[in-house]
Amino acid sequence: MSLRQSLLAASGALMLGFGGMILPSAHAATPQPIVVGKSITVVGVVESVDPITRQILLSGPDGQLKTVTATQDMRNFAQIRAGDRLYLTFRKIIAVALVPSGQPLSQPAGLVGGHRAALGHMPGSSGFAAIREEVRVDEIDRRQHLVTVTDAAGMTQTVDIHNTAMIHFADKLKKGDTVQIDVIQSVSIKLRPDPAA
Repeated sequence: MSLRQSLLAASGALMLGFGGMILPSAHAATPQPIVVGKSITVVGVVESVDPITRQILLSGPDGQLKTVTATQDMRNFAQIRAGDRLYLTFRKIIAVALVPSGQPLSQPAGLVGGHRAALGHMPGSSGFAAIREEVRVDEIDRRQHLVTVTDAAGMTQTVDIHNTAMIHFADKLKKGDTVQIDVIQSVSIKLRPDPAA
């Protein structure tokens, strides 16, 4: 399976949720990755719509008003009405796995994509960005949960780990290990009609 197919499969799984997702590795006989993720949904109520400027005035959960402008890519804009609810869902997953050491680090590779609502359907869209890279472990501070790594370009950074599953993964690392990291982020926008209409 190519990197593009792997990332597409991963992003498709992301759009459906985090359950049962597997990110295929570029290396053979690699242990299954540790996967963590989070999802946040924000709901705004449409207060008004300007069909000329394509501006939508939204009231958020805290009652504050915010104006957003729909791009020309947003299909079915004319269907948006005051009282409709706009759902914005942000998702992020990170998967890490050990890969065989002693080889040059692979260069980072990325992929972006998106989807628009079909003609005649309620307005909505989704998009994602995915990146895969390999890093070499330089130092591990197990007490403070810090791991210092270097990427293929020679850039070094120290990562502060907070997630319990990632802390357990880092506890098994040793200096010189190679770790494959996949990061996938997505945002989806769905409009639902005013329930009172």
